[in-house]
Amino acid sequence: MLSIGSILVAFFGCGEEPSESSLKEDNIELETRETPKLGEAIEKRIEGKPEEAIQLLNELHGKFPNSADILIQLGRALIESKQYALAAFRFDQALADGKNREVLKEAAQAYELCGDLKSAQKRYQDYLEFFPQDFRVWLNLARLFATNGDDTAALNAFLKGSDFAEHEDCMKMAELYYQKKLLVQAEHWYRVAAKKEEGVSPGPFLGLLRIKLLGNELDEAESLILTIEKSKPGSILGTDLDEEASHLLRQRNLGDFLKAGFSPATMNVTQLAAALLNNTSNETQKVVSSGPKLSLQSNDVVISSISLPDKETLDEETLLLSDPTLTGDYADLSLADAFSDPLIEDYNTNPLEEGRIAYLNGNYVKTLNLARIAIKKNPMNSEAWRLSSQAHFQLGETKEAEMTILEAIRHSPLNLENHLDHLRIAQETLSAERYLDELEKVHELFPESIDVVWQLARRYQMVERMPATAAVLYRKLLRITSPDSSVHYQAEMELIKLKDL
Repeated sequence: MLSIGSILVAFFGCGEEPSESSLKEDNIELETRETPKLGEAIEKRIEGKPEEAIQLLNELHGKFPNSADILIQLGRALIESKQYALAAFRFDQALADGKNREVLKEAAQAYELCGDLKSAQKRYQDYLEFFPQDFRVWLNLARLFATNGDDTAALNAFLKGSDFAEHEDCMKMAELYYQKKLLVQAEHWYRVAAKKEEGVSPGPFLGLLRIKLLGNELDEAESLILTIEKSKPGSILGTDLDEEASHLLRQRNLGDFLKAGFSPATMNVTQLAAALLNNTSNETQKVVSSGPKLSLQSNDVVISSISLPDKETLDEETLLLSDPTLTGDYADLSLADAFSDPLIEDYNTNPLEEGRIAYLNGNYVKTLNLARIAIKKNPMNSEAWRLSSQAHFQLGETKEAEMTILEAIRHSPLNLENHLDHLRIAQETLSAERYLDELEKVHELFPESIDVVWQLARRYQMVERMPATAAVLYRKLLRITSPDSSVHYQAEMELIKLKDL
């Protein structure tokens, strides 16, 4: 009996009490199965009480240290309380599990707010690897590239986000293009910047003036000087354009100044412009030599007859600069005028050839007028429609450019250059999906065109993220290009990157 009892005691006594460590492990496992309740903390954030939200979230973080949801809410609350560095740290913690990639954007914004621009740039780049269609973020990244001095990367990023570009972004693009001596692109973005601006400031027009002076386009430069000084007197004074603009006005109007009794050598650019503007606005009132209307001893200018133009007026005067050599009805021409009565009587030269010369010289308004004359003579002249489109595009008028290039295609559907021009315009006017459709259509028409195949390959690689399709097109480029050509070499390099050579 004693032996049986001892056996029973041993049998029932083999179960031990749970240890303290095992109880703790069970509690942790239980907690990890629970869902943290974030409702109260979110309510505090909505109510504008981020400090209280942070306190609640810190308590929850103590209980659920591995919860990415808590860390994300904590990062947002910290941003709202202006604790940007700590917010960036919390967002990075939330990213540690390799999920929630969209939080990269919030981390980048937090780093940007706390002044760590290199980290912000890296987070934006990481984010765009997963979300390349977020064009507003491309714009944020472009601004950082520009701040950090990476001009080429900045321009590439700006172009991707250009649909959302603001006035300052357009100005920055224009300045970067100007620094690279890409004057046509710089001029385009100065014009876009002027159109996007609320109100009127001289910045974009000073940029345009700098380009016109550099290109020795003196007619347009003079028009710009007078427009700038009419809208914002004194804007050119003290800038790097001051002396050159003064010299231009003196040189081109010396006789008028002397006839009016002025001494142009002692006058600054604002005074010179004011004298010319007063003279043109009061043509019937001659300036006599009994006394000049300007004080030659100071920079103060009496311009009683000059009024500040509104936004629309300034756009007409400057964004669509009239060629000073063209007078009368030329300044008011519209596309419909191409089908009206002849614009120039006894015009003996070839307007299309004259228009091409004007285009090469950068005089786009004159180009447009001459192209319209050619269209009037022959409404089916595809080259005239194309020249008109190119002039509209250089003037920043993308809708008109698209309409006229489509006319050129209608009259000459198998002209590759017309289609290439249309694609350049379509990049700015069409959505990404529609642009790809247009590119595919042109590829069907011109399957052996190196330009079209290259554009299509880049589109599939960089925008559509379809490397296999891009590789097929790159291999086609290898077949249709000479081994010595730059395109052949670039196609090889891209295939090596795609590991598909």
